[in-house]
Amino acid sequence: MSDGLFISFEGVDGAGKTTQVQQAHNYLQERGLRSLITREPGGTPVGLTIRELVLHGLAAFPSVAVTGGTDVVDASDDLAPRTEALLYAADRAEHVAQVVRPALDRGDIVLCDRYLDSSVAYQAGGRDLSEDVIRRLSLWASQGLMPKRTYLLDADPSQSESRLDHEPDRLESAGDDFQQHVRQAFLQLAQNEPDRFLVIDATQSIDQVWQIIQDDLDKLVEGREPDLPQVDDDNDDADAHDDADEDESTAGYEDDEQGAESDWTEAMDTPDQAPEADADQDDQDMEAATVGGDADDDSVPVGSRARRLLRSRLLRKTR
Repeated sequence: MSDGLFISFEGVDGAGKTTQVQQAHNYLQERGLRSLITREPGGTPVGLTIRELVLHGLAAFPSVAVTGGTDVVDASDDLAPRTEALLYAADRAEHVAQVVRPALDRGDIVLCDRYLDSSVAYQAGGRDLSEDVIRRLSLWASQGLMPKRTYLLDADPSQSESRLDHEPDRLESAGDDFQQHVRQAFLQLAQNEPDRFLVIDATQSIDQVWQIIQDDLDKLVEGREPDLPQVDDDNDDADAHDDADEDESTAGYEDDEQGAESDWTEAMDTPDQAPEADADQDDQDMEAATVGGDADDDSVPVGSRARRLLRSRLLRKTR
């Protein structure tokens, strides 16, 4: 039996569903859990065509929809409520068969932006069709597949409408009464199935809404083992190898510097095979050179024995 997890996000337009779906996906990926974002309508190639039709009407296809013997679709032409309901059911049938069930069979977590409840809320609540008929039609299309959890982001349509950043589609522009009926239908569905629905006040900030979802999501995925390919380990090994190479390279440079310094200081500390008189003279030159200045004063000629002896003593003092 599949251990996939099916989660849907519902609410009126502009409630913030899409934002929270993406938040959930990112969070699950960070935990190493494979998840899939999909949507209705439009979760398949066939569904994209249906989406254009149900959201934008016949005007979305002026080249193929012929009205009155012309290729121009009149703006008054629209889909009948039952036609709309059947199109949503067709989209759902294709979506479940081609995307959702295969993903669940693989053990994925499926995050769906709208599902069956939207059909009931919009077609029954908004279009005044029979709730029982719409529900049975949707269950037939999906072969009875229902989400384990449904997050209902609840907001007054008059408030959520202001969040829309695009031209309203057919449903978004259906009027305030339509949207209010849809909202009440969603709330009634949640009341009928309290174990599946989690109703969240969508007027809160994005972070506040997400925190509620995250807390519940943690419970739903508790005990699931990470199933994403672990690519970080290889990268860590490569990074560790590079770091080791860098350390060895740095150590080599440090050794070379220490060796060079050692050779230099040893050469400076080794007595020359010069007469003692010359050595005494060098000491006198060095003492004269350091009066009123430091051991590396520019007054000492560069390359002179006194300069070298001064640097040798300075090195020994700073160790």
